Amino acid sequence: MKNFLKIKSFFNKNQKLVLLMVLVLAGFLRLFGINWDQGQHLHPDERFLTMVSVDIRFPENLLDYLNPAKSSLNPYNNGYNFYVYGTFPVYFVKAASLILNRDTYSSLYLVGRFFSAFFDLGVVCLVYLIGKRLFSEKAGLFAAFFYSVMVLPIQLSHFFAVDTYLNFFIILCFYLLILINNKKKVFLWLSPSLGISFGLAMTSKISAIYFSPVILLFYLYLLKSGEKIKKILLSGLLAAFFFYLTLRICQPSFFTNGNFLTPNLNPQFLLNLKQLKSFNDPSSWFPPSVQWKKTTPVFFPLKNLLLWGLGLPLGVFSFFSFFRLFFLAVKKINKSFFVFAALGWTAILLFYLGIQQVKTMRYFLFLYPFLALFSAWQFERIKNKLFKVLIFLSVLIYPLSFISIYTKPVTRISASRWIYRNIPIGSTITNEHWDDPLPLLLPNENHSKFKYEMLSLYDPESNQKWEKINAQLEKTDYIVLSSNRLYGSIPKNPEYYSQTAKYYEKLFNGSLGFEKVAEFTSYPCFPPFAKSLFCFNDDSSEEAFTVYDHPKVMIFKKTVDLPNIP
Repeated sequence: MKNFLKIKSFFNKNQKLVLLMVLVLAGFLRLFGINWDQGQHLHPDERFLTMVSVDIRFPENLLDYLNPAKSSLNPYNNGYNFYVYGTFPVYFVKAASLILNRDTYSSLYLVGRFFSAFFDLGVVCLVYLIGKRLFSEKAGLFAAFFYSVMVLPIQLSHFFAVDTYLNFFIILCFYLLILINNKKKVFLWLSPSLGISFGLAMTSKISAIYFSPVILLFYLYLLKSGEKIKKILLSGLLAAFFFYLTLRICQPSFFTNGNFLTPNLNPQFLLNLKQLKSFNDPSSWFPPSVQWKKTTPVFFPLKNLLLWGLGLPLGVFSFFSFFRLFFLAVKKINKSFFVFAALGWTAILLFYLGIQQVKTMRYFLFLYPFLALFSAWQFERIKNKLFKVLIFLSVLIYPLSFISIYTKPVTRISASRWIYRNIPIGSTITNEHWDDPLPLLLPNENHSKFKYEMLSLYDPESNQKWEKINAQLEKTDYIVLSSNRLYGSIPKNPEYYSQTAKYYEKLFNGSLGFEKVAEFTSYPCFPPFAKSLFCFNDDSSEEAFTVYDHPKVMIFKKTVDLPNIP
């Protein structure tokens, strides 16, 4: 107990130092193993953004930059006819890679990953500042700690994508709303900053639009609070103007031309959004959408958030904190507009996104900073010191376990090395279409010493499909499943993939004529830098959580002549 009191005294006297320690922890978790795939580009979204970033060029003058029809920064003008990401992260990483002389396909992605981690560290800082404003400085520190150890933000910080940018600017918007409310007489810089921040969020990812009701409700709240209408209108107009200005500057391809006075949206961009929305249609059998067919609305993303995005100890504690704070807000014990807005937005967004067809974990990244705030509020109110220590230690175990996947080569590299060393020259290796084929192109290895086939198992069932696949399997010596992408989704839909489901059943039970000769896994294990005491088997998590940086790889060898799949 004396030691705990010493820690408490240190905490009270050195809160800025504690924040620095939290940031060091967060930085370590986000940057450790940042080159986890050793330049193999195993994340498809990152691979695409890297190609776009390398191919685009900064125009010679400002007019060409702002004119989407002429701009060499416009992905549409560089052969990318389908582009639904924001361009701000791409422009930002492009500029940084030019400054650092890393503007190549083989090195730009690392710049992108670094800045993904950097912006997520910014979220840690913002969570501290918001917690300090809404609750107390201690709560702000607790919130920063809880967010720093949340696993999904740690994982997304290892990818060059747009998610951490979006999250940063949305949380920055929330913080700026708090500042505007607290400094009602100072609109000249806060309101433009709000517009710019929301504009940067929108030009990071279009789903920033989900936050717009919070901004609108805030201005309605100001009206109700008795503020002068002229002042509120001025603030809103300034925010709207700078929001529009940011859109024009950071994503000119939103619009048809460079004339700021004609804000007509680009038909190609609108068509891309319509195409993207079609993937969310329950009737769609677009291959990446198959995994969502049999998932339970709300429960499926909630399970993944609790078990894998947060880890069970922090997941249970954060949702307990949410419900307790929500109860107090409803009872008007806590009357803060911002607390109620955070609670309401979290609940509504969880439900709304949870009932969509596509409900991948990264779509819920918005919620994590707010869950950290709710957890910090509750943690500060716990009186039992031992219980606090137990919570603190328990929430550390899972993130420290998770980074163990970055202490060793990614499974696809390990499997590729095994293939080069163990499969005879001239063998035919069969991979699955829509998944990364193995072996990978590794230094000092001869990729051409094997023959290759690709099974189009996502194709609709037909006689032609299975005539082709049976012919391919006749020639096959080894089947490689480089992740659970296909076998984790197709067999769950036997009414549509009846023959393909039978194929996987026969492959796994051995009756297809193949036996498993190698398996490569990389589960989060504790401790991360020594012999593991235990591991978290995350095979049951959603596909996207494992398929990029720690997929299960299985290799099957032909043992007998195989029967045709009916």
